[in-house]
Amino acid sequence: MKRSRSMTPVLFPVLCLVCTLWAWSGPVDAAPTVLKVSHQFAAGDVRDQMGRVFGDKVTEKTKGEIQFRHYPAQSLFKAKDQWDAMRKGALDMSVFPLDYASGKVPQFSITLMPCVLSSVKQGISWRNKPIGKKIEGLMEDNGVKNVLWAWFDGGIGSKTKQIKVPADVKGTKLRAAGKKFELMLQEAGASITSMPSSEGYHALATGVIDTMLTSSASFVSFRLYEVLKYINVPRDYSIWFMTENLCISMETWKKLTPEQQKAFNEVAEWMHENWIVQNFQTLVDELIQEFTKASVEIHYMTKAEFEQWFEFAKKTAWKDFAQTVEGGRELLDLATEAMK
Repeated sequence: MKRSRSMTPVLFPVLCLVCTLWAWSGPVDAAPTVLKVSHQFAAGDVRDQMGRVFGDKVTEKTKGEIQFRHYPAQSLFKAKDQWDAMRKGALDMSVFPLDYASGKVPQFSITLMPCVLSSVKQGISWRNKPIGKKIEGLMEDNGVKNVLWAWFDGGIGSKTKQIKVPADVKGTKLRAAGKKFELMLQEAGASITSMPSSEGYHALATGVIDTMLTSSASFVSFRLYEVLKYINVPRDYSIWFMTENLCISMETWKKLTPEQQKAFNEVAEWMHENWIVQNFQTLVDELIQEFTKASVEIHYMTKAEFEQWFEFAKKTAWKDFAQTVEGGRELLDLATEAMK
């Protein structure tokens, strides 16, 4: 007991010194918030790049408070599972084709509707138009917030013949991408198999399908030129445009501070103005280059061919969407107005 009392005068000043040093050093910096970003596309694909550029700029703007960990090529969640993962808060962000969730939110089929757009730039403009606000409201009602609008044009590739007009799909085994494209092409005589674009190469190689619709980016990043003999390239006209937006779980969004949310919005606006269209407009040129090197027969859709598709789409996909989907007629009207 005497020894303990004799140490007290020594320990007390030491403890005071430690406390003083701690006070001088200030509070320990909080650990950064790390958000998980998942998608189905190959590392290096323009959609993967889009997510990484966005993340890098948000990290810079928040001075490292928000950081991102990227999971390309379905390495965290399967393609169609990402929607529910975001809704439940199990996944923070995804580059997600909205039509993949149309089984749960049928209105999302408007984002992969035959002949509803004429250019990627026109699609990006949805963010400032009633049609875009309507879609974003539906997303938030279902637990997911839109961050970036990213539209992709697409074409039609086949192992058996060149697909130019609706009559050409008769007898094909086809991956259409999207419920309304499936309906339209089934009406034209195709046998439909549903799958994400990431499974297309294997399906073509093994004969599960012989014809495929997908984006210009996916034709290249999934190396479909290795298994196709014909392609209708969306250089001048395209019937296929799909939104594959960068999205965030509403649970994750609500955990961000107002300053962090502001940083997200500022980076999103910068990318809409300065990155997306500028980096997407080269995708068709890359497609033409790679498919030419692989000796795939290339066709460029003509205006007359597009008009055949347009009339057929209105009689099939558009009609069904207006009649069977709640609010479908309104969405079609808003989309048509956005084309002007």
